[in-house]
Amino acid sequence: MRRCTVLGVLFFIAGVGSAFGQTSLTIEKAIELGRSSSDALHVKELALQKARLAIIEAESRALPQIDVQASASYLVNPPQGYTLTAGELYPSTTLGIPANKLYPGSPAVSLGTIEIPAADTTIGAQLHNYFSVAASLAQPLFTWGKIKNAIDVASLQADSAANDLVTQQRDGDRQVSSAYFAAVLAEQSAAALRGLLDTAAQIVADTQDALDQGATNREAVLQARAAMATIQSRLTQAEQGRATALESLGILTGLDPDSITLASGFSAELPPLDEQALVTATLEASTDLAAARSVINLAQKKLAIEKGGMMLLPDVTLGASFSVTGQEDVPYADWNWNNSTWDWDLIVSLGVKTSIFDGLSSFSRIAQAQKDVDAAGIGLTARQKQVRLDVRTDIEAALKADADVKDKQAQADFAAEHLKNAQASYDNGAESLSDLHAAQISAGSATLDLVLARFNREQAMADITHLTGTHL
Repeated sequence: MRRCTVLGVLFFIAGVGSAFGQTSLTIEKAIELGRSSSDALHVKELALQKARLAIIEAESRALPQIDVQASASYLVNPPQGYTLTAGELYPSTTLGIPANKLYPGSPAVSLGTIEIPAADTTIGAQLHNYFSVAASLAQPLFTWGKIKNAIDVASLQADSAANDLVTQQRDGDRQVSSAYFAAVLAEQSAAALRGLLDTAAQIVADTQDALDQGATNREAVLQARAAMATIQSRLTQAEQGRATALESLGILTGLDPDSITLASGFSAELPPLDEQALVTATLEASTDLAAARSVINLAQKKLAIEKGGMMLLPDVTLGASFSVTGQEDVPYADWNWNNSTWDWDLIVSLGVKTSIFDGLSSFSRIAQAQKDVDAAGIGLTARQKQVRLDVRTDIEAALKADADVKDKQAQADFAAEHLKNAQASYDNGAESLSDLHAAQISAGSATLDLVLARFNREQAMADITHLTGTHL
């Protein structure tokens, strides 16, 4: 009993060791990993973030723009100016009212002494230090919709970037699906081909024995070997195709290709396809249509911007400026508010700017923008028609592929039943070994055809998913 337990543990450890490092990967998990590992998708996400920041930039143009400047200057040798000495303009003079001037008998009245200037005065001298601080504000009041339309343009460009992100995501999903099921195709084909190769090797050996016994000729042996070489070639192709598909899948998902174990097979059946419902879904979810709508909306907004910039349509802006200047004398250690001067000023203005005549270039730009709108409208209509054709084409491909799968399934079922009966007949001596080999070859070939048909149907379903954005 103890020995059985030990053996069980050993077998368990062996099983764990063989599975170590392997990743059982379903198609759903592969798509999820593909989205998180895609560099191209990350680039589109960055482009979307940049476009959203551009909206903020466009909105900022409707807000006040405030600038501040500050400077400090020092004159090493400032002008000394001109000094007026005391009394130079008007010498010292005593003023008074003589006696008896005011009324008879009035005494003389002294009014004091006047002197201009009363003290030495310097005129035109400049101080050593100058300080200046200035602030200005500009607030657009009315721009004929140019700022609003510019914000709308930025928003539309962000929508376009978001649409590009969805497009890249769908492209990435289809790439992952294609690589995944290409690996499934190669894996199942290789399994069928190995069975065919064993049968071909038996046929070669039997034919060689017949040649040795003189029951056949060398041509039959060479024919059997040629058939086996063809199968070997196809097996090599399948094995290399599997390795390439897994390598591609590893790049797309970020997994080690050698560690991937495919856990999903081909779909069992094709879901019902409602063509009108698919057309409706595609019209709503088509990234191509969204891009076409974005183009026409952008063209209309740019036309509005050009119209807002026509001649004789003035932009109105409120402006204000505030400045403070100051001076001080040296030395610095003796600085105080009493030996410095400060002046300030505030200016408020209402500005109007317009083009009187621009050589009619604004009318030309408007006409060009209108042509862009017309062309975008035609492109949108054409794309709407193309969407219906794309849905019809993909449905046709899916239904044909599904019909082919059913045909190949019937052929494979028949070949499997025929092989079963051939094996029984051979065991009972009713059929020859060559008949059994023929049945084995037929069953293997039918399996290969069925695998390929299932792969083609899977690809057709992926195309519909890519078109509608909805997984079937």
